[in-house]
Amino acid sequence: MMSENERGTDDLLLEPLSAYKNHYEQAFRENCNRYFDGLAEQSGVNAEENRRTVSAYQAEMRKAARLGERLSRYRGLKGFLIFLMVLGAILAVSGALALVGKNLIAGIALLLSGIALVAVGASVYAAKIKPLLKQTEEKQRKLQQKADELLQEAWKQMQPLNELFEGDVTKKLIRETAPLLKLDDYFDVRRYDYLNGKYGYGKYDDPDASTLGVLTGEIVGNPFVEDRELIHRMGVQTYTGSIVIHWTTTHTDSKGNRVTDHHSQTLTASVTKPKPFYHAETRLIYGNEAAPDLHFTRRPAHAEDLSEKERARKVKAGGKKIRKRQKEAMEAGGGFTGMGNEEFDVLFGALDRDNEVQFRLLFTPLAQKNLLALIKDEEGYGDDFRMEKDGCLNYIFSEHSAQWDMRENRTRYRSYSIDDARAKFLDFNERYFRSLYFDLAPLLSIPLYQQQKPREYIYQENYPRMFTRKETEFAVNNMDVSCFAPLTAATACILKTNFLSRDGKSDRVRVTANAYEAFDRVDYVSRMGGDGYMHEVPVHWVEYLPVSETRVVKMKEIGLSDRDFLSAAKGGKYQAAMQKYGGGFGYGHGILCCVVDEDDTDFDAVWTAED
Repeated sequence: MMSENERGTDDLLLEPLSAYKNHYEQAFRENCNRYFDGLAEQSGVNAEENRRTVSAYQAEMRKAARLGERLSRYRGLKGFLIFLMVLGAILAVSGALALVGKNLIAGIALLLSGIALVAVGASVYAAKIKPLLKQTEEKQRKLQQKADELLQEAWKQMQPLNELFEGDVTKKLIRETAPLLKLDDYFDVRRYDYLNGKYGYGKYDDPDASTLGVLTGEIVGNPFVEDRELIHRMGVQTYTGSIVIHWTTTHTDSKGNRVTDHHSQTLTASVTKPKPFYHAETRLIYGNEAAPDLHFTRRPAHAEDLSEKERARKVKAGGKKIRKRQKEAMEAGGGFTGMGNEEFDVLFGALDRDNEVQFRLLFTPLAQKNLLALIKDEEGYGDDFRMEKDGCLNYIFSEHSAQWDMRENRTRYRSYSIDDARAKFLDFNERYFRSLYFDLAPLLSIPLYQQQKPREYIYQENYPRMFTRKETEFAVNNMDVSCFAPLTAATACILKTNFLSRDGKSDRVRVTANAYEAFDRVDYVSRMGGDGYMHEVPVHWVEYLPVSETRVVKMKEIGLSDRDFLSAAKGGKYQAAMQKYGGGFGYGHGILCCVVDEDDTDFDAVWTAED
């Protein structure tokens, strides 16, 4: 009899959308809850006691908030009384001035009215509002003090659990839930060698991009990389300035009088100047030898947002265009042929495909069914993905992955409330799994990709470096940017890494931070005014000039979770090493990265500690 995991894996190979809805979504949530329960039990946190403390804290905060609303009303009354007293003082002074001017009736009326307002305002404030303010402020202070004590107690109760959280648990949970998705601890040189040597992965490396996040793995032996890059591009910015000019003219009116007319006009001018722009882009890159000569692109059209009738109209109109395109291709001796499934051809697109035989080999009826289900699904992300096939490399760019938080950080789960900590834990991990799964889903929808196992690859025996460029960029981007940014930088930094040498099991890497300085400039642009003269309109703009800074870092695989590493660095076997290298460091994916002196030679030895 087939187990739940085996059924899930089998469904994943056949119908990934159904597999997620009917198995993986719930299974992953259960695994997350089971893991959290295990941590809570290990920590010894008394959940009910914590809930009582949190409930008492929240009750005190609600009371303090209600008192705060009351204080606002009292302060409003205080302000009104002050206004009355100021108004009374003004009236009294006006009355005194009127008396000096021998306007007795008005003077006496104003003086008495003013004195009355001041007296009433002062007496009401002193007798009523001031005591109420003082009393309420004191009550609120005591309530806030009690609430702070309860909050401190709640944090103390949760400390054992907060200390147990680990940043790399997400990958463990995904491996447990979906064994078919084999995730790597980090992007190692063997995985890069495989991707690059077999599929040409590195041929499109962008010198103006820096890796912010990276996740690698494989499906049935076929490798993938999901990365997020900060990309720099030069563009232009239009700046606008203006001045207002004035002039006069004269004319004779109907009565023969000379009349002067005053005129004004706003003169504007613009200049266009170079400006750097930055954006982050997340993409999934998947290598598979199936259909190696096929190239195509498809773009999202959000078919999930259309009603059945709207989709039918879209397919009907698109089908006419496809038949016309097919006819024109036949007349011109081209190779384009419709798939016979107009709904798929229209909604999936990929009409720029260049190998009809391999396209049909890839997109079988089952693949078409899976992809249409994915595209039309209203519960998932729907048709939000761009797909490009470039020979053996497949690229997925999705709108949801642009919002995906890829940073695995144990501190994100910390809380004073066990229920809030659980909610944070479930929310982050479920979003992470969901985003990754649905980036892979278009590829999982193609059965041939799961049936195509890669041919054996001959790896090098030794590699000159320990870590890939992607991993080194990820490491430095997760450190404090002040470790690398030029002091005069006014923009974001693109951090590029250059391997220098290997020292035992450590890599020595040069980091270059590329940014721009910003200088305020003014251009004067001539504009003709309505007065018949040329005027110089100042246009303020910013000139961006490149600036860079270089530092050297060393990287070493420690292999501990972030929790265990920090524990060892604070008071364990790495304490002495941290005292020497802790001035600028980062730790992630089990890899330590430290800023070092240019000629440092002790790093590998210092961080090699005996168990």
